[in-house]
Amino acid sequence: MNRKFHTQKRTQLLEKLPEGSMALIPSGMVVNYSLDGDYPFEVNRDFYYFTGIDYQDMKLVLLKYNSLTRSVLAIPRVDPTQEKWTGKMFTQKECSFISGIDEVIFLDELDDMLYSLIYNQKIKTAYMILEYVKEGKPDTLCNHIAHDFMRRYPLVEVKNLTPLTMPLRMVKSAEEIEATKYAVKVCADAFEHMMKNTLPGMKEWENQANFEYVVKKNGGKVAFNSIVASGMNATTLHYVANDCEMKDSDMVLMDCGANVDHYIADVTRTIPVNGVFTDRQKEIYNIVLSANEYIISIAKPGLSTAELNRKLIEFYAQKLKAAGLIEEDNEVSEYYYHGVSHSIGLNVHDIYDKDIPLQPGMIISVEPGLYFAKYGIGIRIEDDVLITESGCEVLTSAIPKTVEDIEELMANKEID
Repeated sequence: MNRKFHTQKRTQLLEKLPEGSMALIPSGMVVNYSLDGDYPFEVNRDFYYFTGIDYQDMKLVLLKYNSLTRSVLAIPRVDPTQEKWTGKMFTQKECSFISGIDEVIFLDELDDMLYSLIYNQKIKTAYMILEYVKEGKPDTLCNHIAHDFMRRYPLVEVKNLTPLTMPLRMVKSAEEIEATKYAVKVCADAFEHMMKNTLPGMKEWENQANFEYVVKKNGGKVAFNSIVASGMNATTLHYVANDCEMKDSDMVLMDCGANVDHYIADVTRTIPVNGVFTDRQKEIYNIVLSANEYIISIAKPGLSTAELNRKLIEFYAQKLKAAGLIEEDNEVSEYYYHGVSHSIGLNVHDIYDKDIPLQPGMIISVEPGLYFAKYGIGIRIEDDVLITESGCEVLTSAIPKTVEDIEELMANKEID
């Protein structure tokens, strides 16, 4: 993306802000896990979307008052000592060039600016990222910043920013679609390499390494913790240990993603470890494949992902009863227990509302699965699709998914 894109998105967000309000979006911070060891920094995706800058400890402030709009970027002062340890810091001029924001101030100047605007009653409402946190989980940085703001400025009404940013981020621009297609290409190359190099006796992490090697070789990053789950492990949705031996008679489910310039491809394929499906594996696999193809055939503007999921459950009930795998419709939930779609973009599970009708330009996953612990079989087939005016385009179509194509690919091993 270029600064014209980010400037346009800021303008669109400012148009949504009511008079006398502001939006505050932090870039995030580096999190320490032990002494000098830090977790890899991940920029807040809203901050990146509206600035194009990938750096910690910055804040974007959008202001609308007195019929004026302002975009202000607050950044840390350059610290030569810190630069010796962690690398070059961004200057005001560099931040302005990347983002297209003229008003770049230092973080230690931000409080005075906000205090003046709020004291003079120019700003009465603040939109901030308010994130849901599961019980027992630590609070998030965005929530801490919002709570601190409420404590400092109790007369300012704080509202959630996400309902304003969600419609923008859900519908992708032409540039974003092209960026996603490139991430898909990197992901497809990595999947082909991984599938061709799968052999009985290997550890799951060897498949993971093969995938991640190709992604990194092509300038990408791993989008999330790779799932390489063989046999019974594939019946656990978020299995990430990847440390078991892949046995000759097992299938292996591989849910992996590539991140290229922050845009993401998220793909799942399930294959027989020895390259040939057994009759039972083929039976269940083809039910999942038919479900994948069915959802792709009906995904179009006007339907929501919640509706797609309901239709999938109805489809599964029919297919599983016909195969003698269940007797009653309500048994589907024993073998299928997740949603069929989520939004894809700057995040693997990008911000979206499952009840909002799909629109052209949205990119979603189509990922039906079936998980039969009694057979030691878990199967998921996930494609990334772009919603078009009349239906959808499968972006991940180059990655083999039929029984015949998988067996043919795996017959042409890259290793002995």
